Amino acid sequence: MTDEEKAAAKADAQAKADEAKKNIDAATTDEAVSQAKTAGTTEVNGVNPTAQSKPAAKQAIDDALKAKEAAIDSRTDLTDEEKTAAKADAKAKADEAKRNIDTATTDEAVSQAKTAGTTSIASVNPTAQSKPAAKQAVEDTLKTKKLPNTGTAESLSTMVVAELALFWG
Repeated sequence: MTDEEKAAAKADAQAKADEAKKNIDAATTDEAVSQAKTAGTTEVNGVNPTAQSKPAAKQAIDDALKAKEAAIDSRTDLTDEEKTAAKADAKAKADEAKRNIDTATTDEAVSQAKTAGTTSIASVNPTAQSKPAAKQAVEDTLKTKKLPNTGTAESLSTMVVAELALFWG
């Protein structure tokens, strides 16, 4: 829980205790005092705060990680190994963000840790290595391949005109 959440819970418990004390002061019989005391302690004990900020921030981190993993999986330019490495990087950043959220003590610190974490996860942008290198090797081979000289398009046109001139006489 953050400091703000703890303070809100303490304030709630204090308000219930103050109300119980007023009810005890207003009681006119021993039975009424006993009932006010029982009701007051039940109310104070009923204050059971739950953490809100940290679980919500962690959910945002999980959502960002899930979205990044889906984006990585959809890339056809990456090999399975490159995808696995990128997803591991994103997971490490998510784990670090969650640790930072756990150690944050205020709502503002939780918010900052969440923002930094989602930004860090979003920054995972793997560069394809294997497939582009293979494509480049094929392209380089094609460029260096010696093909027979068949002439230019212009010389081909000249040959066609000459053939037609012979044919038509």
